[in-house]
Amino acid sequence: MIEDTKKPLNGSLATEVQETNKNIISSDYIIKSHELIEQGFKVYLLAQGTNSPYKGSQGHLDATNDVYKLINMFTTYGADSNIAITLRDSKLVVLDIDRHTPDKNGLQTLKQLGITPNFDNEVFETTPRNGIHVFYRVPDDLDVSSLKRNIGAGLELVTDKITVAPSVKGGVAYKHFCKSFNEASMMPDWLIKLASNVATTGDKQKKRVPKYSIQERWQMVLDGFREGERNNQAVSLAGYLLRIDVDPNIALSIVQKVNSESAIPLPDREIEAIFNSAYKREVKRARIGGR
Repeated sequence: MIEDTKKPLNGSLATEVQETNKNIISSDYIIKSHELIEQGFKVYLLAQGTNSPYKGSQGHLDATNDVYKLINMFTTYGADSNIAITLRDSKLVVLDIDRHTPDKNGLQTLKQLGITPNFDNEVFETTPRNGIHVFYRVPDDLDVSSLKRNIGAGLELVTDKITVAPSVKGGVAYKHFCKSFNEASMMPDWLIKLASNVATTGDKQKKRVPKYSIQERWQMVLDGFREGERNNQAVSLAGYLLRIDVDPNIALSIVQKVNSESAIPLPDREIEAIFNSAYKREVKRARIGGR
């Protein structure tokens, strides 16, 4: 019987393997990708310094939460490959705010719509072209497939896939701020509305929340909010109570009680956010003389 023996690596090849292993271990990209997998996200790789998949790869279809498969991808394509995550099934969406030119400035668009969000405490990343990616959690009863992607000049709601820090593009890095993606805030009501009904002509926005009758609203008080309509009904009831001059503290207590007696209550934090949004809207409506 002849015993097979493995030939030792020649000097140059051995050095190359050692260098590859060193790069893999020290790469910020692979360290971050492992953190993302630990948080429950599926990761895939993009060509170094770009937002394009590697030739021969399947892009987001290669996304995996298997560390060993990801290591193989880095070994194949390089330890400094850009990284991206899939948003589908992640319960995350991303508000992509461009600030490329004066006529395509998402922050200016929000201001013109009367929306002045504060992103300081949100989970967000800055992009190589001075844009902002704000990450939000999706409410349980919201179908993101029904939302619009293009929601205004310089504004996109991304629901499929997104490049994340520490990737680079054109030599400039994406930068991550605040908490991990899993700690992202709930998607605010103004963003849901904006993405649900994008005006086709002019600047007028249609209402997303269905108009419930007075009888239907009081039926909510008796029966609780219905699954699949919880957000809409909470917004509608809060707005109605405020419009009939119920004290805001009492109105909030009513909405909280109705929610608590619902078959599947919304989180307390989300109810408070919904009510605060409705309150701000009603105050603004009163200022301009509308009811």
